[in-house]
Amino acid sequence: MAGLSENPGPGRVARPLLGLAVVLVLLLAPAAAAGQAPPGFIGISPQSDPDEKDYELMAQAGLTSIRLPLFWSHLESADPALVPTEWDSFDRAVEMAARYELRVMPFVWGTPVWLSSELRHEPVTRARERRAWASFLRRAVRRYGSNGRFWLENEDLPYVPIRRWEIWNEANIVTFGRADPERFARLIRISGRAIHAADSGAKVIVGGLFGRPLQVPPNVSSGDFLSRLYRARRVKEHFDGIALHPYVATAHAMRSQIRNLRRVMRVHNDGGTPLYVTELGWGSDSFESRWERGLAGQARELDRAFSMLASHRRGWRIGGVWWFSWADAAGACQFCDSAGLLTESREAKPSWYVFNAWTGGDPEIVPRATFGR
Repeated sequence: MAGLSENPGPGRVARPLLGLAVVLVLLLAPAAAAGQAPPGFIGISPQSDPDEKDYELMAQAGLTSIRLPLFWSHLESADPALVPTEWDSFDRAVEMAARYELRVMPFVWGTPVWLSSELRHEPVTRARERRAWASFLRRAVRRYGSNGRFWLENEDLPYVPIRRWEIWNEANIVTFGRADPERFARLIRISGRAIHAADSGAKVIVGGLFGRPLQVPPNVSSGDFLSRLYRARRVKEHFDGIALHPYVATAHAMRSQIRNLRRVMRVHNDGGTPLYVTELGWGSDSFESRWERGLAGQARELDRAFSMLASHRRGWRIGGVWWFSWADAAGACQFCDSAGLLTESREAKPSWYVFNAWTGGDPEIVPRATFGR
């Protein structure tokens, strides 16, 4: 999740005590709709590093896909010509995910300090940046993709290679990029060439566009950014999907964002390309910002959003949806600290039960949270 601190809200409102009647309604309401989403359609996008117990719970919750950051700046904090790439942390994440048969979909982001003083700087300005970025992607794919070295070295693990690579994150807002479609097109060209050459079956995904940024300009709306991306020369051949982060006050408002992107894609003769909702979520706090709906509201909007995306998945060519986030995280962005299905202590909110009704998971694997006095 990104850019949400742009909308500061009032002081924290205490979470309300949730009545038993509300809980029962939330548990029963989505049950009839649970069969509408195909297996693997719903994934999770955690905001902090999961531990092994989290991975176990994710598998028991019916999940088979997890979206994780692949931070270039962390893995190559120094020039790899001088210091070897530090794959260990991502190796551990991929290993734990594989043990529970979760397929990792990384989003690759963050230019290291030996190339730029800004993480958000897309590495396309100088030849050295372009070479370094392409080299990192090729080596990542050859490590974790099909026939990757990681799988050859860990034959005891279930084989779940990374096949989809999301490039950058929310490039249309200045929090994460330059909000420059032409510059971003250069990044996609480099990325597509590198990834497709390393694994011909891999999919390159245009990193999740923030649906409706709060400050336009300097940010660029997702539809305008995508239209200008298409108009850049020789870019379409280098990507296989487009990701969207439709953060909205209510699930109903997603519809216009998705339809707008679909319209832009058709105009540019790309109507068959999948659209991935790689972040979607609401907080359970009470209206600190427009993305927080309270405990009951978080569960309600989750159900309505999944229902909309599942029922329109063919017409809108939705390739999947990843809920943000797994658990609350204190000290994160204003919205993020209550975006989890679980509390920080891994207790279940009402949204957890609705989520499991959709995924076919077992909601009783964690204790129910209590709120208020």
